[in-house]
Amino acid sequence: MKRLQRLRRMCFALALGLGLSLTSAGVSTAAPEAVAACPTEEGMRFKTPATGDRVHLVGPKGFLYYIPNSTIYFKLWGSWDGIVTADLSSCGKVPQPLNQTSWTNSMLAKTADSDAVYIWDETWPVDSYRHIVSWDVFTTKYHFDPAKIEERYAWEINPKLPDHPWT
Repeated sequence: MKRLQRLRRMCFALALGLGLSLTSAGVSTAAPEAVAACPTEEGMRFKTPATGDRVHLVGPKGFLYYIPNSTIYFKLWGSWDGIVTADLSSCGKVPQPLNQTSWTNSMLAKTADSDAVYIWDETWPVDSYRHIVSWDVFTTKYHFDPAKIEERYAWEINPKLPDHPWT
């Protein structure tokens, strides 16, 4: 049993290291991509050789968000596709330890009576849902997965920071 668990972990690590979908782990002959300088384009997701399965997101205004694990990652995206390998140390302002666990509960949400979509953001002084300003920002810029949107009551979403939408 331990051997099977270790094999699963190795395949998962291989899939992350090569930036592949988990369904193709061990099947592809793709070479690992070169390590690029820090991405600066909002919406870019990247990992680093030194941090293993940690994924970072360049968010609004260039803020680096840290996605701590695959559970949170798959609350926002449907696959590992689109992640590049980059050098986090070339990013200048690296996320501080306070932000290293910021997205432990991140998710996408909307109410039954509105098309507005929100993202839970724990990086602000007040944890709050932030309104994603448009469907284009949601799908084209950040490549969030519409299937990951969870329905919530309006009183649960009530953004405490309405002046800070997700752009």
